[in-house]
Amino acid sequence: MVRATLPYVAAVCFFVAGTFILNLQLWYSAKSENVAAATHATNSVNTILEEARSATRTGFTIATTGCTPEGQYQLGTEAALKPHLRTILILKEGKIWCSSLPGNRLLINNLTELPETRLTLVEGINNVHQRPSLVYRTQHPDATVLVTVSDSHIRDALDTTRKNTHLRMIVGSHSIGFSGDVETYTTKTDREAIVVSKAFPFAIGYMLPPFFSVERILRQGAGLLLFILLMSAIAFYALGKYLNKYTAPTDTLRRAILKGDIIPYYQPVMDGRDNSIRGVEVLARWKQPDAGFISPSSFIPLAEKSGLIIPLTQSLMWQVVAHMNAITTLLPEGFHVGINFSAAHINAPSFVEDCLRYQAGFVNKQLTLVLEVTEREPLHVDDQLISNLNTLHANGFAIALDDFGTGYSGLSYLHDLNIDYIKIDHSFVGRVNEDEDSTKLLDCVLELARKLSLSIVAEGVETRAQLEYLNRNNIPLLQGYYFYKPVKFVELVKILLSKPKEKIERYIAP
Repeated sequence: MVRATLPYVAAVCFFVAGTFILNLQLWYSAKSENVAAATHATNSVNTILEEARSATRTGFTIATTGCTPEGQYQLGTEAALKPHLRTILILKEGKIWCSSLPGNRLLINNLTELPETRLTLVEGINNVHQRPSLVYRTQHPDATVLVTVSDSHIRDALDTTRKNTHLRMIVGSHSIGFSGDVETYTTKTDREAIVVSKAFPFAIGYMLPPFFSVERILRQGAGLLLFILLMSAIAFYALGKYLNKYTAPTDTLRRAILKGDIIPYYQPVMDGRDNSIRGVEVLARWKQPDAGFISPSSFIPLAEKSGLIIPLTQSLMWQVVAHMNAITTLLPEGFHVGINFSAAHINAPSFVEDCLRYQAGFVNKQLTLVLEVTEREPLHVDDQLISNLNTLHANGFAIALDDFGTGYSGLSYLHDLNIDYIKIDHSFVGRVNEDEDSTKLLDCVLELARKLSLSIVAEGVETRAQLEYLNRNNIPLLQGYYFYKPVKFVELVKILLSKPKEKIERYIAP
């Protein structure tokens, strides 16, 4: 199971790690760009305030020489030639003394209520034109010089072409953004950062980008994301090929069961008197793409030893149900479907439930379902096992003892269990030839079965002499290469279509 899931886990980890690194790079890039934008805005505002500082020196000169028409002209010229300034005001004793506007006019209402700080953001409601502004104040022993800057110049400095990058200028307890009026500045949040000006008392605030953003990854890193996905698929494929090449037999078998690579083959059970088909025995076949068919004698013992025989048998059962339901109209009345069960499965708690679900899945309720119990491995017969088999027998299942005469306790099984019929192993049938003495061992087996009133199926019929011997002994139910090898489902359909449908009786003795 670990080998089967490892390629998936590796591919997912590769994709997650690649996406994380991509997201980290995009986040760091977005953060760096936001910092760069805030730094650029800080430098732009510094440039504006340098103009205000320069205009302040002119204001102090006029405050010393007097607010003459020439002095007022100099203030107006200074304000006009500095590209970012609006007005220059000189206050004395808290009152307007000189202005760059004609007639010492003002654009700020309630001028005397402005705080005595070097920089002040003034709300639009406190300006004549209802637009916010920035005031640069410089105190002199004899006068105070105020230089006002239009909000449009501040907003130009805060403008950025980056989407989702919102800057704002912070002055004291107030701030102004790219749009809107002056607002009260709230405490900085975890996602907000600032760049503080070293020359003037303000800062530029900006929002840190979210650490993970699907929208950002798809917008800026879609190409790299597709590349990571492709590399994850390549990693999945390469690791899967490597593990398949050096996988343990048990893991290979487990994966084959999950993928449905082990499929049912069907060997017809024939009536030797008229060559009619009475039923089929289900046999497991495993075909690997590279190695071809693997002998059941190799993987069945492995499945039993590793505990995979139960899921293997369950997989075959559901495939058989699907196959028989697909050809239900081709199956004659009393058609038998036999499937082998290992001792491990028979002793499992799920055995009865598995069989009843298997029976319930068939559309044709006239089918005789045969549970074949092999004698090649020991079967621990106890009260629970006997109860389980009797329950299934009462629900219409027939019980067969497979490979009779080759295993552990055939006679004991016949005594303890309700066996409907025995299947004589091919090793007995294969001894029969033209020599009269060749049948002595098989004669004994047949005589035993008759005395126990058991129906018989002879396996391994390969020659005409064997067929004639079994017919003489009134053993009509036969399996073997003389009739058919085990075939795929498609071949079974062809066989059934080639035979006329005829009514047959059950071959299990009442």
